[in-house]
Amino acid sequence: MKVKLSLFLVISLIIYGCVKSKVSEPYPNSKPETYISLFPDSSLGESTSNLHIHWWGTDKDGWVVGYVFSFDKKNWFWTFKNDSVFKLPIFGPDTTYDFWVFAVDNTLKTKLEEGAKVNFIDKNGNGLWDEGEGFEILPDDCYDDTPASSRFPIKNTPPSVEFAMTGEFTGTRLDVPDTTFPIVSFQWIATDIDGDNTISEFWVALNDTTNWVVVPGQFRFLTLLADNFSQSDSVADARVIPSSTQTLGRVPVQGTLKMRLNADNVFYLKARDVAGAFSTTIRMPSEGKKWFVKRPKGNLLIVADYGVADNSINFYKSIFDTLNFVTLGRGNYDVWDLRVGARYPRRGSLVPPFPRVDFAEVLAKFYKYVFWISSDEMNFDIAAISLPKFKSVGGKTLFSFILPQSTAPDFNVGKALSDLSGVVDSVSSSPLTGFVPSGTRILNYNPSNPSESSNYPVLVRDSPSDNPVDGGKIVAFLRALYPSVNARPIYWLEPQSAWGNRSFTVGVESNDGNFVLVGFPIYRFNGGTKNAGEFIYKVFKNFGAIN
Repeated sequence: MKVKLSLFLVISLIIYGCVKSKVSEPYPNSKPETYISLFPDSSLGESTSNLHIHWWGTDKDGWVVGYVFSFDKKNWFWTFKNDSVFKLPIFGPDTTYDFWVFAVDNTLKTKLEEGAKVNFIDKNGNGLWDEGEGFEILPDDCYDDTPASSRFPIKNTPPSVEFAMTGEFTGTRLDVPDTTFPIVSFQWIATDIDGDNTISEFWVALNDTTNWVVVPGQFRFLTLLADNFSQSDSVADARVIPSSTQTLGRVPVQGTLKMRLNADNVFYLKARDVAGAFSTTIRMPSEGKKWFVKRPKGNLLIVADYGVADNSINFYKSIFDTLNFVTLGRGNYDVWDLRVGARYPRRGSLVPPFPRVDFAEVLAKFYKYVFWISSDEMNFDIAAISLPKFKSVGGKTLFSFILPQSTAPDFNVGKALSDLSGVVDSVSSSPLTGFVPSGTRILNYNPSNPSESSNYPVLVRDSPSDNPVDGGKIVAFLRALYPSVNARPIYWLEPQSAWGNRSFTVGVESNDGNFVLVGFPIYRFNGGTKNAGEFIYKVFKNFGAIN
């Protein structure tokens, strides 16, 4: 009986164990745990506002499929990532951010896309997630309901700024010329480790760093413009006009700067961020260099765009020294030499980086008459953006040019001359003459049709006897000018056997008389009766410039 009872007990225990196993319940899902790789301890210190945060999660009975994070406990967002770089805005010298993140495991049923907003159940109605409040993702046990968190104290970093005078045309200088007129532009770049959008404004000064003018932070280009002064003024109020492009802006900022006339100046610039931190102050010109602002003398500007080594500019100056200009008197004109320091492809040292402003606006605001002398096409692009504007405000121009045998590849000389003058449709694509011998005449009538004429004097190619200094030097490669419908021819080259006894137009005048274009160097056609000065006199007399 004892053995039977023992056997009965063993069988009963086995059956009992089997029955118990069949009715057991599955283990509940384990919620994941979440971690952040940086923790708010003494080693954290202060970071910049571009913050790289790492996080991760673990799950005992599965795997982590994503995370939900927030910086304000109000807005929560889904991500599949384990890290991200956050650009945290700075609102003062010291700013603190809190970061919360929780992991979600593979039992997730709710479909979420990267960056999707995840709502929470705001039981107490305060608009913020609080411990014990759930999220609208299913099932309820798929996420860590105790998010990992960390506090990040953010230290503001001051911005930095540097000049970047990129230039409008190839070959122009990358800083302010050592001599300018009272319209000058500056360009810069500015950066901030905390984000360039934290740069709120720029402060600029001229000579006096106790007097700053504020420029809004979205601009990186400005023009200093002083145009309300007399010939006796040594200082003028310069308006500060910012722009988003390399053009003259429309609206000046509040305040003016004191620009010294006929004297050296220094421009200062610094950036300020939203937290009030300033960059280092920079200056232009740099230490050891000079920037001289020239006060315009009168209404006439001679643009010396002539690279030939001769006495032409002094010759022209001697003529204008004797002419009695209306409102100017004698000798009150300026010379802007575009060829000083030029060496192709580098342009002259007095050519500003931004001619569309600093050249075109100077002509338009300070002068009524321009005499431009050019020996090639190097600065035709500057003429093309400045002379039409000059004419639109009533300016009048005498433009004398001669070109080499061949111009720069792919350069359309005819179009350039058409753009800058408006009086020709084109010019001959290549020269129609070789060397022009002494005694050759520039006629004031068309040999093929003498009824077509002008009132300007006949000009004669010089000789060593006419011009002991330069008369023996070569003149060559004249081209034909083809007048536009808005112009009339005024000069023709005398037929010579050297160019097949052809005559062609070498001088054109606009129908309104405000633009005269001649395709020869006037100085070198002062032979014979020496009428070059008479021609210049007549042009400016017709312009209304001379009494």
